Amino acid sequence: MLHTLPFLQGVFYSFTNWRGYGAWRFSGLANYTQMFRDAKILRACLFTSKMTIRCTILVNILSIALACGLNAKIKMKFFLRSVYFLPYMPGTLIISFVFKQIFTNIIPIWGRAPGIEALSTNILGTSGAWLGILFVTVWQSLAFNTVIYLSGLQSIDGGLYEEEAIDGCTGFSQFARITFPLIAPFFTINMVLCGKGF
Repeated sequence: MLHTLPFLQGVFYSFTNWRGYGAWRFSGLANYTQMFRDAKILRACLFTSKMTIRCTILVNILSIALACGLNAKIKMKFFLRSVYFLPYMPGTLIISFVFKQIFTNIIPIWGRAPGIEALSTNILGTSGAWLGILFVTVWQSLAFNTVIYLSGLQSIDGGLYEEEAIDGCTGFSQFARITFPLIAPFFTINMVLCGKGF
């Protein structure tokens, strides 16, 4: 109810000329026709769509790779799992403030020392600002998706890998023939969550 009522109110007011206060009257589809005629809104929608596709692809590729690495027989893997989950803990506001300081102050200082021009200015003030946003978004989203993939990997019977190894199937072949098909439902969940979240 807390989600549905505001949503329905928003839909209702989208057919009016209400400004958020005062009186209103019905305007029909005028708001929608204006929206599709406005070039700025169309550019914003296109940019958002591109960012969503880029973030979804990068997050899922990197999350699967991290999950496979953290599921392998390595030292301190439980410690590493907790470390990789840390980006998910702070709120978005805190993370945005921290990375604003990094992009504004720290990276330009490091870039000027060796004379790297691309890193000498604040990336958030250039046309490449989307790269900084993409990096932070992917970094924060990796943790939750990696945990989902890890739960999928741990549900796979290890005997399947042993049988495939006897048949000479190792490395990427095992991933393509065993791992990915068995974690496909988790992949679907992550794709939907990423598309919804971004």
